[in-house]
Amino acid sequence: MFVRFRAMFQSTTKKIVSEIDPDGFTLFPVKSPYDSQNCKPLHLLLNKKKQLFSSRKNYVPTPFTLTDILIDGQDLDFGLSSSIIACFSESSSASLSAQAGVDAGYVDVGAHVSGNSSDTMSSVEMRKHTISERTLLDVVKDRKVNREHPFVKQMKNNMLYVILEVIETEHACSVNNSAKAETGMKVLMELLKTEADLSVSKERKLTFPAGTSIAYKVSQLMISPSDTLGFGRKPRLAASLAELTKMCADKKPLFLNVILEILGHSDSLAVLDEMLEQSLDDLQPDFQVLDQAEEDNRACVEKMLDLLGIKKENPPGKTLALTAESEGIIRAINILIQSLSEMDPKTLILLASSVKAEIISKQLKLVTIFDDKWLGAAQYQCDLLEVKEDPEKVLITQLTDEEFEITQHLLEEFGFQLGRGSASALRFMNRKQGDILALFAALYALNALCD
Repeated sequence: MFVRFRAMFQSTTKKIVSEIDPDGFTLFPVKSPYDSQNCKPLHLLLNKKKQLFSSRKNYVPTPFTLTDILIDGQDLDFGLSSSIIACFSESSSASLSAQAGVDAGYVDVGAHVSGNSSDTMSSVEMRKHTISERTLLDVVKDRKVNREHPFVKQMKNNMLYVILEVIETEHACSVNNSAKAETGMKVLMELLKTEADLSVSKERKLTFPAGTSIAYKVSQLMISPSDTLGFGRKPRLAASLAELTKMCADKKPLFLNVILEILGHSDSLAVLDEMLEQSLDDLQPDFQVLDQAEEDNRACVEKMLDLLGIKKENPPGKTLALTAESEGIIRAINILIQSLSEMDPKTLILLASSVKAEIISKQLKLVTIFDDKWLGAAQYQCDLLEVKEDPEKVLITQLTDEEFEITQHLLEEFGFQLGRGSASALRFMNRKQGDILALFAALYALNALCD
């Protein structure tokens, strides 16, 4: 019984989320009514592996909250804000009817089938509860994480996933699912008359109490070496990619040339990502996966693995003896490959053009400024920067016409429009808009290799 109700619940939350977050960038639907109590602001999540055919992350709610793992964190006031955001209802029905008859001499056979189904969702008024990232950081800045807490001790890295926004039902509501089917058969003969009918009906009803969590938004927190918390997305990426800046000067052009080849053969990214992930698990990757790849793609992957010291001659599954330096470089290259995997092939070509035009460093500065300036801004909001002596105005002005055109097309893929005459930047959001963090990582890595 619970399994059926869980399926109804998950189907309902997915429908609601698809309406209020159609691009799927922000909200995760709650999967089970059992999880609802753990999908509240400040609750911590486990980050599981992505599902096979999904690009979205897979989170598991836990009963632990951020205050649980902080030293003396129980009496903190995080300034929860609340507001009504939407009202949703749905009704659908379908019916089917068919009949057939055969007259064969003395025998007359007939059959009929009919059915109908309906789904009805009562009006769902929803309320949003939010804790701003800025407020959270102000509140916890003098608190440290308790490294002895059971949740912290089982963490594999220093990344925390915390719920800072929740969509809840304001009032009780219900979902009704009903289905009815009828079948019948008639046989007429000279000495025999037979009729049979079968009717089946089924109705299911699921009631949501007020305060049921429908969806949530996830933020990432980083535990620093001093056990404090911060939203360290760019610093964390920069720290991981910094291994590329330490690389020997004679090796950087070799890696850069292979990356330029990969930018022109985007089909090689998925295979290379998979093989690097195996290497980071200290296992020799299986080169047989390259047998099905096209020759150019296979050549790109083999060149990169050779530069990383991963030889084809070693048997798959063999434990790799990686030094700290080589592991750091593999991890940095893997981050670069993952960031490139998030982009369209034409965006990769624009990155290659940027490398050849030697404007990667300027683009990195622009993207860093944009990400800092618009961090936390609402989606689907257009903001025009009033640029007078702002750094981005100076950077835009310094670009030649050719450099500006390349940069403009590149940033358009991530939701930004540059103005040449006004040296301004317009932010817009659409279905193609990606995570600018991926662009930051790619530009940071390429800039390190171009240096």
